[in-house]
Amino acid sequence: MSQFLHDFVVGIDVSSEFSVVAMLAPSGELIRKPFRIDHNPAGFHKLLDILKKEEERLQRKPIYFVESTGIFHLPLFFFLRSNNLKGFVLNPLSVHSTKNFDLRKVKNDSKDAEAIARLAKYQDVKVSLVPEPQILALRMMTREYYALSDTLTEMKNRLSTDLYLLFPGFLDVFSGAFGKTALAILKDFPSPRAILAADTDSLTSLISKTSRKGTAWATKKVNQLKDCAQLASSMPHEFSWLDAKIKVHIDGIESMQASLDGVVTQIQAMIDSELFPADAKRHIELLDGIPGIGFLTAATLIAEIGDFRLFKSAKALTAFFGLDPSVNQSGKFQGNRNKISKRGTRIGRRILFTIAMASIRTTRKGDEINPVLREFYAAKCVNKKKKVALVAVMHKLLHYIFAVLRDQKPFEIRQPEDHQSWRNTKLRQAPAA
Repeated sequence: MSQFLHDFVVGIDVSSEFSVVAMLAPSGELIRKPFRIDHNPAGFHKLLDILKKEEERLQRKPIYFVESTGIFHLPLFFFLRSNNLKGFVLNPLSVHSTKNFDLRKVKNDSKDAEAIARLAKYQDVKVSLVPEPQILALRMMTREYYALSDTLTEMKNRLSTDLYLLFPGFLDVFSGAFGKTALAILKDFPSPRAILAADTDSLTSLISKTSRKGTAWATKKVNQLKDCAQLASSMPHEFSWLDAKIKVHIDGIESMQASLDGVVTQIQAMIDSELFPADAKRHIELLDGIPGIGFLTAATLIAEIGDFRLFKSAKALTAFFGLDPSVNQSGKFQGNRNKISKRGTRIGRRILFTIAMASIRTTRKGDEINPVLREFYAAKCVNKKKKVALVAVMHKLLHYIFAVLRDQKPFEIRQPEDHQSWRNTKLRQAPAA
């Protein structure tokens, strides 16, 4: 049974420019015909005045529910909250499943607003609070970082394609095609013709200074570049008109990289601020201590998780990240090729995948980042596909994360048998209930 069965419930169907509001009395009757409010000061205050009048008449404070719609529900949500009204956010998947119970196919904003109100009033649906503004701001900044990172990757891919055509062999000269040295060369000499016309000593000096390596190494690279430029001279002369594309790509890559660095600096400043919640700051520090997790990935995980206290088990955290298995069963049929649900945070799964890849690799010296997870992954790969084994590693990581945040203790690498022994000892020492 819903905890809001006897309350004054308000359902709000939110769009980008306006919302439609439906109000249910404690008895369940629709108070008035659903009405529209525009997303501007006049519209917000119109809704507030109506809610206050109904509150006086019913002697009940309204509880409002909005469907999560990206960012469009946030201004109205925070406006009502700032006026001492209690509200919750509903998962769109829960709302969608109840929007068309009528036999007639009716779909409009008024029906949707009423469906949200009735869902909250009569069904035991899980509700969530909007994260604290500081966590919400952190989430928006970390997501912006990965959006910019994707754009940077696209720029680099386009530059690589042009270099394959306009400057064959360039990408093989340097170990990092988009490293500092390679980009410095392309910025000053953006075409094979420019390399051939360049003074050898000046080119050698630029490479040596930028790479911080000796003259011998730089001379070798200059000779390789000259050979590649000579090879490119056999390409049709008309292709030289496209040399300007390389310069455009270089400028874009440098600008985007500067933007990424600025976002990281802002994220660090937000977390260092006195206004940032102390518990969230502590959580980031704890996750940053897990091998394979860095500062940015730790901050992103905490931004996506929000209030960790809402998760009562590692299984709940796994479902939040969409790594729980989907179920395919009907009658006597039981599906055995189920995939992960992917219903949780997409950015969170992306970060976990990155952490899992980092956890099972080795350093340049051959040291294992996380020997336990690497061994676990290798054992899974014996009879599972690599992708399936990697998802299993992501599951393990979520259990690590849950345990670290629950116990508020730094992560320790333990072999499974050592961990079991430690757990048995802890259980024996626990006081009897």
